[in-house]
Amino acid sequence: MTLLHVMQHPKYTDIRYLTVLEQDENWSLIVKDAGFQSIPPNSNYPLGDHPSEYTFKFQNGRILEEFQMIYITKGSGTFESTNCKNGTIGEGTVFFLFPGEWHRFKPDQATGWDSYWIGFSGQFANNLLANGYLSVSKPVVKIGYNEELVSLYRRVLEAGNEERSGYQQYLSGIVIHLLGYVYFRTKDVHYEDQVVVQKIDKARMLIREQIDANISPEIIAKELNMTYSWFRRLFRQYTGLAPAQYIAQLRLTRAKELLSTTQLIIKEIAVLMNYESIDYFSTQFRRQSKLTPTQYRKTCDGKNPRD
Repeated sequence: MTLLHVMQHPKYTDIRYLTVLEQDENWSLIVKDAGFQSIPPNSNYPLGDHPSEYTFKFQNGRILEEFQMIYITKGSGTFESTNCKNGTIGEGTVFFLFPGEWHRFKPDQATGWDSYWIGFSGQFANNLLANGYLSVSKPVVKIGYNEELVSLYRRVLEAGNEERSGYQQYLSGIVIHLLGYVYFRTKDVHYEDQVVVQKIDKARMLIREQIDANISPEIIAKELNMTYSWFRRLFRQYTGLAPAQYIAQLRLTRAKELLSTTQLIIKEIAVLMNYESIDYFSTQFRRQSKLTPTQYRKTCDGKNPRD
């Protein structure tokens, strides 16, 4: 698999269009494209620079020759297809596009939206549709704020940077996981109806989105209109970690990504991740990973000789 097209508009777009090798066609599911877009309020939509088969104007809509699974994590908008008229979509909504079916969608001007999507095709997806696991008449599913879902979408985008043999098969496994997870959430009504779960899932998403900033549990609690003591107790009950511990884990994960994929020196990473000092960063890193930042970098393919 080789990367056909990558578009990155700073801060709001990360899109990958993938080529498919002949031997991949025999696999039961192939991934054709994936992306993330953050559309600010009062923006033109759709954005340009897409290949011709993906470009559309809202007034005309379009028809694709693939399935797409789109997840709205922020904002709201409208969706319409041949079998689903005038649907409203908002935060925490997944909606599906089907091959050969006319559709159109757009964010509200007042809110904009953040969206993740994956385009795919193959016999596996066809079987889901034929056996009622996917439905052209019910393409919109309310999932809620869900960090695990976001993580799976991001894994597809990250894997899209690779060109190793067999990566289509790896990507298809992630998409099957996504499809199974969405189906599970639609059936687990008790889980979906819990207001507390929605709040905590949104908190985890807010923390992940702001992990490079000087985020704090108190700020997150305020954004959710909850007292800090109540938020902390519920968060720990649901995740097994106090909010501060959860933030520390995510910062460590982000620091590892920067160590393995960038040329930033360790001091620069410590500053970016809002650690008090390079010594504190090194101490926390070693406590959690059993390696110093320098030792960890040396275990990675992209180690930085500046350190």
